Amino acid sequence: MSADQADPSGFNPLAMVDMWEDMHALVAEWELKHQSTPAVAAAAFEEFAAALVDRPTAESA
Repeated sequence: MSADQADPSGFNPLAMVDMWEDMHALVAEWELKHQSTPAVAAAAFEEFAAALVDRPTAESA
């Protein structure tokens, strides 16, 4: 990831705390819904995160 992607203009780094809490709750809900282990949920989330890196952004669309 380039520096431009890691720190976009106007992004509040403290928002990542909220994002982390939201993602944790979402993964916990997914584990319960699909009777998954934390390791399987982590692998699924890692794949999803990797896919986000390569998707077009609203700015480039």
